[in-house]
Amino acid sequence: MRRGRLTSIFLGLLGVGFLIAAAALLEPIYSLRKEYKLQSGNPLKDKQISAELRLPPVVLFTFRALAIDYLWIRAEKLKDEGQYFDALHLARMICALQPNLASVWDFQAWNMAYNISVTLPTPQQRWNWVRAGYELLRDKGLLYNPNNLKIYRSLAWTFQHKIGAISDDYHRYYKLQLALDMTPLLTPLNSQEINSAQDIAAMAEIESDWDKFKSAPKVAELLDKIRKAEPKFSDRDKLFDGLLKIRTNPTDYAPTLHQVLADNRYNPALKNLDVFIRAHELRARWKLEPKRMAEINKKYGPIDYQKEDTHLSMDWRLPWTHAIYWAVRGLESAETKTGFDVLNLYRVVYHCLQELYHYGNLQILAYAYPSQPKQAGSVREVQDAPQEVKLMLFNSQDLRMFPVAYQATLDVLQTYKDADDRTPTGVKDASANLCRAGISSFYLAGHRRLAQKYYDQLRRRDPTNKDYHVSLDAFIRADMKEEIGTITPKDASDYIISLLRDSYYRFAIGDDENATIRENWALQVHKAMLLQHPASEDETLRMTLRPFRDLRRLALMDFLNDPLANPSIKGMMLTRIKNFDPVLFDQVMAEWEKQKRSTKSPGKSKQK
Repeated sequence: MRRGRLTSIFLGLLGVGFLIAAAALLEPIYSLRKEYKLQSGNPLKDKQISAELRLPPVVLFTFRALAIDYLWIRAEKLKDEGQYFDALHLARMICALQPNLASVWDFQAWNMAYNISVTLPTPQQRWNWVRAGYELLRDKGLLYNPNNLKIYRSLAWTFQHKIGAISDDYHRYYKLQLALDMTPLLTPLNSQEINSAQDIAAMAEIESDWDKFKSAPKVAELLDKIRKAEPKFSDRDKLFDGLLKIRTNPTDYAPTLHQVLADNRYNPALKNLDVFIRAHELRARWKLEPKRMAEINKKYGPIDYQKEDTHLSMDWRLPWTHAIYWAVRGLESAETKTGFDVLNLYRVVYHCLQELYHYGNLQILAYAYPSQPKQAGSVREVQDAPQEVKLMLFNSQDLRMFPVAYQATLDVLQTYKDADDRTPTGVKDASANLCRAGISSFYLAGHRRLAQKYYDQLRRRDPTNKDYHVSLDAFIRADMKEEIGTITPKDASDYIISLLRDSYYRFAIGDDENATIRENWALQVHKAMLLQHPASEDETLRMTLRPFRDLRRLALMDFLNDPLANPSIKGMMLTRIKNFDPVLFDQVMAEWEKQKRSTKSPGKSKQK
């Protein structure tokens, strides 16, 4: 009996000794993991790791690995069963046990942004989870794994695909919310200019330390005036928040504060204070460094048509711009210039630049809807109806982004060539297709010089391709012929009318360049079809094409008669037509009234 007790004591002491020995080895193991970049630090000691993530490793000690294995298996099973909220809870526990495991941050963020969000019925609820997903990767995942390329790619992908693409039914709501959140940070006080390259450069250069900044004499004097006008601004965070919100909610603040800001409208100290606050908010809330934003503007910003070597500012309200920022951050952390993870980040960059070329012209319109549903009637009635204003987002092509997007694909190809690595076939094909699209867009927009410039580049890239052994005009016609194929005149008329309708829509909202592209494309299609089928004004002839002037009139009236078309857009278009072409406006209104009279049933007398 005594011998058995001694054996138990001995084994117990031996176990304690092994645990002590294992604990002594933890520090060298963490050092090795940090050296080989398997882990950014020691969760038991590093101050950057929050208390909630330090406690579980301390409690579980050497049994942490077993707990992680069990929770990971359980979380995967719950996800497969569709129990996303329960899986999310377990994923949070895994994050607490192993904050340096990139895959669990990715799992948890994907679960939030993709799985949980789509189970909710309203766009507001979905947006909360989408935002929670990218904030988790950005604010915590990268904090504990600052050099992990997979987290950078997942973060960029959330902006590029979940918010930027159309897979989610509420993608436009996500884009609008992101744009509205970013707008105050990109708009100087007392200004309407958004996304100015000079403004972002000023935020990059401003002092980042609040104590040093506020001690400047003129700034201190201005702060004293502001705090006297609004005492609650004695708190720094309330001061920052208030001077941002006053742009969108001016009635929430005292008239005395508005007077102080008005009196100091041209005071450099107020301008610098505004720049400091917005730069601080970009760093603190969005984790965007203004200096890096300025560098990205210089490399990837849209070109200036007048000075092609000058880059304007990117639109930082757009999800694709945020995706590019985080992909570039990831590429800066990469140890090599090639490899699968690096290629994925390159793809994010040039794919998002292409998206900015196709959809980077952002307009937030104040649509006005009738307060009561009405049947289609006179446009004058539509304009005079009681209205309720709502914000809507509109994305269209930004031709200024084409040279940048195209150059990005060439840069990737050159990088792999310099590294003597295998050239990605997909990048090569995508680059050529993008160039063809850009040539057509420049041509139709009237920028013939730029179209010729990139057509010449395409010829030099592939001198054996017989498609390029023709003039620019012939190349455009061949591309057009390939697109419209062997369609009938009736189908061609429908296609032309749809292009013209889209042109009128863009004209209404002031997107004149894209309106011109659609109208010119419709005209070119009409010319190409006339070579096969002569024009005729006889509507009964289905194998002939009507004159272009008639198709324009039909498209315009079709747009105005469409009960699904936004009434405010109709009113905006008629207002612009009246300002630019009063004669056409009178013709349109006469035609409208004529159609309205023709729809009345004959033989019915008016009731008294």
